[in-house]
Amino acid sequence: MNSGISSDKDFVPTALLAMFLGGFGIHRFYVGKMGTGLLMLFTLGGLGIWALIDFIIIITDGFDDGDGRPIRRSDTIDHQSPKGFVPAYLLCWFLGFFGFHRFYAGKIGTGILMLVTFGGLGIWYLIDTIMLLTGGFTDGDGLII
Repeated sequence: MNSGISSDKDFVPTALLAMFLGGFGIHRFYVGKMGTGLLMLFTLGGLGIWALIDFIIIITDGFDDGDGRPIRRSDTIDHQSPKGFVPAYLLCWFLGFFGFHRFYAGKIGTGILMLVTFGGLGIWYLIDTIMLLTGGFTDGDGLII
């Protein structure tokens, strides 16, 4: 049913719901996929596997709403940095406590601070994760990733 028009559902809530409540399928309810949302709810996101796959599809701009319209980060966030969002986000998600995403973005000083403070004991890591998703994270030159 994709008519080439983007969804009226926003990327940021979809991604945050998938990140924090993906095991319950809440992001699927949000975008209008009630049937698969119920399946995810009853299977706890396919024991986490389905939830993880959905989350990866969402952050790589491949997720559609219940009407088949794409939900894309690129529709809401103007990419300016030559650094890619997906590598930055994956580095943050898996190695963010050590500041690897900041090294990648060219923010060496704050990368070292994150490394020695274990991501500000997790607080700085969580903030950077949300900043990346919402388009508020910049590279060393101040350009949005």
